[in-house]
Amino acid sequence: MARSLTFTLGKACFACTIHKVDRSKLYGSRKIETLDMDGKQCHLATLLDDGKTLVPFGGTASGYINPDGKWVCRKDITPVDFDGNKLKKVPSSFDTGMPLDERVTAEEFLDHSIRLTYALESAEGMNAEFLKEINDGTIFKTSFSYRGGVDPDPAFVMQGEDGTIWLMIGAENRVSYSKLEQAAVIEATAEKDEGAETSSDELDFGML
Repeated sequence: MARSLTFTLGKACFACTIHKVDRSKLYGSRKIETLDMDGKQCHLATLLDDGKTLVPFGGTASGYINPDGKWVCRKDITPVDFDGNKLKKVPSSFDTGMPLDERVTAEEFLDHSIRLTYALESAEGMNAEFLKEINDGTIFKTSFSYRGGVDPDPAFVMQGEDGTIWLMIGAENRVSYSKLEQAAVIEATAEKDEGAETSSDELDFGML
């Protein structure tokens, strides 16, 4: 079942269901099946370092341990920044809603790489002011966190040419530019100038 998000524009609120759109829905998908000599499907397994133990797919998991090698529960972990300062957690956007109080240009939108695309639909209808702005080409910027955490993603709400309203979630591009170093300019001294003139007079043009 599609999940629902609540958007806030000024004092107005409206709910939309989100429908994920990816390559498989646009172009279809395919997968490769590996069969054994008897025509039975093969399944992925991991061979451990002992060379004889096989772990089937789904038989491993990740976890957290402290410097003493003891298991630590995820709920007991406190996220911090590089300076050791505690990071503020944000709740899931499905629980708090998404404010539409920032508008950006197309250039600002293109400064981001989009990794998730959702089509928005509203059974009860969207706010009239929102529809007017979105029809005029307004791009709203907000933030999105699926499960909650410390690093919400920038998200954009905009309308496509076919009238579909999209929620686009991505990350800001961080492009580093590099250039050649400035060449040093050395001013010629009087002695070097005189030497240059003397050496030029002594050139044997017959050697050219």
